[in-house]
Amino acid sequence: MTTHALKLTSPSELIAVLPYILGFHPSQSIVVLCLHESHLGLIQRLDLPTNDAVGQAIDGLLPSLVREHPDAVLLVGYEATTDQSSPALNALSRALRSVHVMVTDRLVVYDGRWRSLDCDNPDCCPHEGTAVPEPADLAAIAAEYVGQEVVPLPDRQALARQLEPDAPVSARVGRLLAHHPKRQVDEPGEWVHPWPAVLDASDDPQPLTAGDAAGAARSLWDVGLRDGLVAWLTPGTLDPTLISAEVRDRLSQLNRCWDEHDSEPMAVVAQNRIQARLVRLCAMLPDRHAAPALTVLASFTWWRGDGALTRVALDRALRCDPDYRLALLLQHMVDLAIRSRPNR
Repeated sequence: MTTHALKLTSPSELIAVLPYILGFHPSQSIVVLCLHESHLGLIQRLDLPTNDAVGQAIDGLLPSLVREHPDAVLLVGYEATTDQSSPALNALSRALRSVHVMVTDRLVVYDGRWRSLDCDNPDCCPHEGTAVPEPADLAAIAAEYVGQEVVPLPDRQALARQLEPDAPVSARVGRLLAHHPKRQVDEPGEWVHPWPAVLDASDDPQPLTAGDAAGAARSLWDVGLRDGLVAWLTPGTLDPTLISAEVRDRLSQLNRCWDEHDSEPMAVVAQNRIQARLVRLCAMLPDRHAAPALTVLASFTWWRGDGALTRVALDRALRCDPDYRLALLLQHMVDLAIRSRPNR
């Protein structure tokens, strides 16, 4: 997760904002937040492991946290029963300290309240816990995310469901694609033709049509265009000289309002809107044709630091095409927390 610009002054504010950062309300989870001075860095979430699987979970998580070189780490356990997360939090804390990573606090969220395992001062950390505030009670946080058009989903399952095929529409797109059985693009102009509609970040874009989705899917049969789109969406990740001049010329017709380091509010809004359009595109595609678009989406969301959406996009991509090479490469990068975008 790339660093976040909000200034959070208390554990209550952090826990209130976490669903917005993750994109969904976590439950029965461990969330690990790396801290760099006053900014959030890498954020990792994993399902709350059973007691006998804690060691395996830590072995998978620790290398990426060490590679991040955080100033400190904050751990948050979301549990459905009292003390359910304590074994994992305790073991992870010991493992981090053994490799000289400082753990600033271990927080537990249960039944709408949070408490600290490392603070016994009843004035700030009462034994019964503190109510998690509603975002509306934190005006700055609410305004920030409302302005960015961000609304967290109820849970991770809802995050995954939004990428599943919309049956009536995906069947219609599949029929359109059936008229082009060969996986090739006949005319170079077809490469970019559907993408101004797909990547429309205006205030009132037209809904994507089955024709838009079919055209986008066909264009992604061209690996050069696919890689060019990834480069266009994620500036700073690919050497432009690796993209053919013809693809660069075609993509120059598209309007992108952000660069490698741009975190201005309007740039973030545009990215959120384009992400939503790519999510819709993926839902419009039948499984047979979805892996390339899902991987383009995953490349963009990983560049943005959205690990949760990246993983569910890659889950479906590899379910659709277990041998899709770019999806396999990106999955490896995500597993190792190798990020293509520098901290701001």
